[in-house]
Amino acid sequence: MNAEKLVVDWLNTDPGLRPATASLSMPPDASSTSPTAHITVERTGGPESPFVSRPLLAIQTWAASRWKASHLAVDVARRVRHITEIDEVADVDILSITDFPHPDGRPRYQITCQLTIKTNYESEP
Repeated sequence: MNAEKLVVDWLNTDPGLRPATASLSMPPDASSTSPTAHITVERTGGPESPFVSRPLLAIQTWAASRWKASHLAVDVARRVRHITEIDEVADVDILSITDFPHPDGRPRYQITCQLTIKTNYESEP
């Protein structure tokens, strides 16, 4: 199971995050002169075993202002806390929410979280 894709899909099911959408990479129309609200998800580490995956994820929220990026980060963290509604996800820890402006000046916040995913999960028939 790809944890990044799992989180992207989970975030994109929440209409409350619109107009921002989540993806694995920057939208092609995003630039320092035309900032758009969006969310990126990146795995930055975490252990794997035959039974459990503990991916460490950096979820970045981008917006036209620092306030909007911070507000989006709080909304995203709220949504991620409920990812345990997915059967394979046993737990989630939100480790931090940080102001993390991009070097080109675009407002950005970063949520660091760690999921606990059952890797030997088999759904019932």
